[in-house]
Amino acid sequence: MFTFTLLGSILYVFTSIIVRASAVPLIRPNVDWTQQAGPHTQCLTRVSPTDKAEFHARLFEARSLREAAGLYERDLQQDTFVFNVSFNIIYTNETAEGGYVNDSRIEQQMKVLNDDFKATGISWVLVNTTRIHNPEWFTEAGPGAPLEQEMKATHNIGDAATLNVYTMTFNATTKSLGAASIPSAYYREPKLDGVTIRHSTVTGGSRENFNMGRTLTHEVGHWLGLFHTFEGGCDNGVGDNVADTPPQSSGSEGCPKGRDSCPGDGPDLINNFMDYSNDACMDSFTKGQTERMKEAARAFRRPGGKTMTSVAPKSTSASATATSSVVITATATATSDASSETLSSSDSETQTTTVDSATATATASTTDSVASSSTTPAPTDV
Repeated sequence: MFTFTLLGSILYVFTSIIVRASAVPLIRPNVDWTQQAGPHTQCLTRVSPTDKAEFHARLFEARSLREAAGLYERDLQQDTFVFNVSFNIIYTNETAEGGYVNDSRIEQQMKVLNDDFKATGISWVLVNTTRIHNPEWFTEAGPGAPLEQEMKATHNIGDAATLNVYTMTFNATTKSLGAASIPSAYYREPKLDGVTIRHSTVTGGSRENFNMGRTLTHEVGHWLGLFHTFEGGCDNGVGDNVADTPPQSSGSEGCPKGRDSCPGDGPDLINNFMDYSNDACMDSFTKGQTERMKEAARAFRRPGGKTMTSVAPKSTSASATATSSVVITATATATSDASSETLSSSDSETQTTTVDSATATATASTTDSVASSSTTPAPTDV
């Protein structure tokens, strides 16, 4: 009797585990990217299973709405998106080594970003540059740090459709080149939205093999919902959820032509912007990645912080005031047949502000910060 009861209990527990496991969505566990190949231990963008499940649930819901309206396929072909960009240069002194990125390099970086996204129908307009003298933020406001929250709460502008970029260095123990927030995270923590990159990776910087501006391209891919091409490794699962990116065991190093880390599934996309190859090796997004970014833009990156799942397409505007008291507006416009949508700047011209955070407190909605022309930066304490 005891033996029968024991066996029955074991069978019940085993059956319960199987049932529960079968009900769990097919989501990859979070990978420790610090163990990945390549000097990029590169990207500190973190996507938890919860984040991924939320992102895909909302994305698929938005897709269903467009399919029900008969607009989905037309959207993918005709949609174009223009996003506002705000650059925040965190520096410790007015040298390249101290993080001071001049206007020429920012212009070059914007050109690289637009060239890299040209084939996708997505483009970028620089509307604001803020230079912030803060030695502590320069080294300690990296992804996940308490100072990151302070920095972004002070200087983030705009809404879900505004790309806030921060350039800095990271502390001596961090090898990363950058990090980004994924689209769905905006609705939990809007003030943490944006992209952070190492200042030496901005076009024309000093970071060997990673100074052509592709770090920003890579992180912006995450900002628009893409994962690494090597997400999930060779396990033949969902990987990065993009059909035309073959499985890949790990991030590439250098430019390993002919690499096939998951034999039988097609060669690795070493030229893809979402891999870890050297900047000179990267040159493209796939068609599937382009579709994914457009879907994410429509679902999450709408002015006013509205998701496609909660509002119908309509003309909307939202504004934020930069430290120089200049209003920057992002506007969404829809054609009468709702076949395309553009997120663009409205009468916006690039504004440049210099702030010494060590001696003055500045917020994104106040005008008492120290400001000057980009050609004649205000004196700072070094």
